[in-house]
Amino acid sequence: MKIITVFCIAKPEFRSELIKLCKSMIVPSRSEQGCLHYSFYQDLDRENKFFFYEEWVDQPSIDAHNISRHFLDFQPKFKSFIEGEPEINVHTVK
Repeated sequence: MKIITVFCIAKPEFRSELIKLCKSMIVPSRSEQGCLHYSFYQDLDRENKFFFYEEWVDQPSIDAHNISRHFLDFQPKFKSFIEGEPEINVHTVK
């Protein structure tokens, strides 16, 4: 199993757009083959800090997700709504 966390900081002027965009990823991602869990959260202490928590069966499932239409549409918008680069962590759990 693979666990992915993605942390990001919203540009203050795009905070609501980022939330809407990220929430739009939940249903289609959860319906993908190999997705065990897919959630989006706000940090309790920093209102503009958010993160995704994802669990996938294996790397091929992640690879398929990364070329899905909803992910490819999401990526450029996501990057324009956040400060800097997202912090992406991938862990393999046996």
